[in-house]
Order: sequence, then structure tokens, then C-alpha cells
Amino acid sequence: MAQLALYRKYRSQTFGDLMGQEHVVRTLQNAFSSGKVAQSFLFTGPRGTGKTSTARLVAKALSCTNLNGTEPCNECEQCLSITDGSSMDVLEFDAASEAGVDEVREKIVGAVEYMPVSAPYRVFIIDEVHDLSPKAFDALLKTIEEPPAHIVFILATTEFHKVPATIRSRCQKFEFHRASVNNLVDRIKFVAEAEGYQVEPAAVQTIARMADGGYRDALTLLEQLLLTCEGTLTQAHVVAQLGLIQTESVDKILLGMASGDAELVLRGMDETYQLGRDPRSILEACLMRVSDLTRGLYNIESSSGSDATADAAARELAVKMSPEGLARVREAIGQAHKNVKDVTLPKIWLESWLVAAAQPAPQVVATKPTAPQAKPVVDAPVPTKAVTPEPAATAQHPWKQVVADLSEKSPLARMHLEKSAIATESDKEVVIMFERAMDLDWVEEKPKVKAAIMAGWATADGKGRKLVLKAGTAVASAPVPSDSAVELPAEGEKLHELTKETFEGM
Repeated sequence: MAQLALYRKYRSQTFGDLMGQEHVVRTLQNAFSSGKVAQSFLFTGPRGTGKTSTARLVAKALSCTNLNGTEPCNECEQCLSITDGSSMDVLEFDAASEAGVDEVREKIVGAVEYMPVSAPYRVFIIDEVHDLSPKAFDALLKTIEEPPAHIVFILATTEFHKVPATIRSRCQKFEFHRASVNNLVDRIKFVAEAEGYQVEPAAVQTIARMADGGYRDALTLLEQLLLTCEGTLTQAHVVAQLGLIQTESVDKILLGMASGDAELVLRGMDETYQLGRDPRSILEACLMRVSDLTRGLYNIESSSGSDATADAAARELAVKMSPEGLARVREAIGQAHKNVKDVTLPKIWLESWLVAAAQPAPQVVATKPTAPQAKPVVDAPVPTKAVTPEPAATAQHPWKQVVADLSEKSPLARMHLEKSAIATESDKEVVIMFERAMDLDWVEEKPKVKAAIMAGWATADGKGRKLVLKAGTAVASAPVPSDSAVELPAEGEKLHELTKETFEGM
């Protein structure tokens, strides 16, 4: 005989057992206490947050013959029949599989004429209501607008925007929120103990995080893991079964990128590849870890619900990486995550990208202030000596000026432009060589970036020379430094606005 799934076995049977939706429970209980219960409800929110369970609780509260305040007794005939799904007066309709107008007319519109069999109300629960066809919504509209006194509609949806405004305006709307990590941890512990299993705290936290705010997903993951473990459910078993990546390997990659240690990046990558993890999952793990490190840096509680020791370790690593390093790593990984699906050799491409991002961050050298000279002690006034202004420093090459300005606006631009160099130049054109072809590809694939480069060149050069970008190694030409702080002339204000607009969204 098939075993009952944990999420069904431990479905909330009372309002007090409904976790994380206190705002919904409070409003519903107030309505029952005052006797002002609506005839049409619309429950909206992410999957697995208790919408259908709450709909059944409302049906129980309307039908129970032995209410304890506003709580159903779960012992009377009405409650028991709703719990096991055999009630003739509570009809559940899945719009995902029965979305046509004929089904709505037959199973809902036509059925509302009949009086309840044994309960005070007939309750229609329509799950995934947004999947109904336009004509089906039209057929349902009149019935929801003027329902018979013995009918209650409860509509549930994960996509509120797809429900027509004509339907929404006739229902009381309740928004269900994602479960917090702490709520999920409590629920997982409760179910595991009730089933007679021991689970490591770190394993509970990992399951809670992977559930992404859904109680049903959390219990489904727990059930899958309990079926494959022997004895205590450990963190190592959870990581192996769910195809996750160890935090230690992720930390190596991130620390290597922030500190400019390409070897550390490659070691972390090798550890994850040996476990069969694909590049996209590596990037997702890195992004999640960067989120935790950023929170740790600013002493904000981690979204993973980790314990004090793990939070302290994250904070220590974040301080070591520095706010600037974290920002640079986050931007590089975010860009890689966006582009990884479009490459044919993702493993090699990702290695190249992360190693390139691990180049040491340029350090801005501050000018050391000159110590003030002691004033001479004299009796007579000292005549003021005219100071002859020193000759101005040699002007920087226009390309270096462009690179410096764009690098200041975007760490990602700095990463791609810092290996460029001036190859040849004449009165008519200047050729710039990109040592890494991937950097030139990045520029060519982003029209706004290239436009900013060309606009910056026109302003900085001022001679109308053509700028040509190529891939290759420039002979007898040093790489363009990216750490020079250059202030563009007044006529470059337009360029500043363009670069700001280009890189702010990246």
C-alpha cells in the first residue's frame, strides 16, 4: 500500500497549527467570531504556503458541529469527512486540469443550485484558478457575483495577476507569505521527531533553505532524505543527496577571486567538478554564499538560518574579503550566471571567467602629503618670494583616460579593460589590442558599453581619430593601468551621464 506523503500527513488541521500566516488566521478568526463570513475568498501566494490547507480549515469552521471558539473540533462527522476528502458538501476543483468552460458549467455553475447534503454550506475550493480559460471565468463570474446563500467559494492561485479584475473585485483577498527559515526549521524538527528520526541541526537548516519558503517543499525534501539515510540524517548526506556544494569549496572560490589568488579559485573549482556539479549550480552556490557573507559583513542575520558559529565564520571571511572585494565578486558571478547558458563549453568558460575575475584588484596610490615646513624665527618680516608654477605633468594618453573613467564607474568594466593596450596609432586611427579575446567579446556583445567607450574616446582624444578594437597582444606596449583616477574635462559631462546609465544596471 502506498505511504501517505509527509506533507499530507502533517497538513495543518487547526488554525493554531497554521505556521507563518498569522495575519490570515487573525482576520479569518475575527470574521467567524463576528459572524461576518464572506461568500467568496481569494487566497494568493507562493506554492506550498498553506492556501489549500487554509481553504479546508475554512470549510471545517463553516461545517463543524462542535466548534471550540473558532477552531474546528476535528472529531465530528463533518470535520472527519473533510479531512479524508469524502465530504459531499466540500468540492475541490483543480483548474490546472479542468480549465474549460464546459467543466466549469457542469461541475460548478450547475452544482450551486443544489442544497447541502448535511452541512450548513456547500464549499467550492478551486485550486490554481488562474488556469481557467477566459470563457470559463465568464461562466463563473455571475455565480460568484450573486451566489446563493448556501454557497461559499474559495479560490487559490500562485499567479494573482492572471486572475481577471472582475473576479478579484468580488472576493476577499488574502496574501500568503513565504515561510521564514526559522518557521521551516521548527516544522522540519517537529515532523522528524514525530516520525522517530534524528536530524543534525545543520541538515535541518540546509533543508529549510532549499525549500525556498515552502512548507510542502520542505517536507517533500525531508521525506526524500529520510528514505535514503541510515540512522541520523547528517549534513553530509543532505549535501550529497541534493547535489549541493560544500561551503568550504565555495569559500575557496570566493576568497581566491577577492584576493587575486587564481590557484585557490582553481582548487575550489576542481573539488566541485569531482562531485559532478555543473557550472550553473556552482554559480548559484556562490551567489547564495555571497549573500550570506554580505549579511555577515553588516551583522545582519543570515537568511540561511545558520547557527552562531557559522555566522561568525561567515563574518570573518567577509571581513577578510572586504566590502570592495565582495562587491566585485558579486558583480562578476552575477554576470557569469547570466551568460553561462549561452556557451558551448561551460566548464572551461567558467574557469576562464573566474580566473580572469581573480586578477588582483588595482590599488589606488594616494599622494603622500608634504610635511609642513617650520617657519623661520626672525625679528624682521620675511619678504614674500614669488613662486614660479611648475610645468604641468605630461597629459595622459586618451585611451588610458577612457579606461580610467569607465573603471571608476564599473568594477566589471575595469576587469575587462585592464588588459588592453595601445598597439599602434597615427593621425587617423588608434588600434587597441585586448590580450584576452573574451574581454573584446564582452565589449562587442554590449552595445551600450561600446557606445560609452566610443563616446569617451571622442571626448578624450579630441582629434577625431578612429578607434579600432582588436584581440591580440600589443608589441612593445605596456598594459593600460586601470588605477589612475582621471577627472574628465568639463565637456565630458555628457560622457559621465552615459557611463553612469550604462553601468548602473549591471
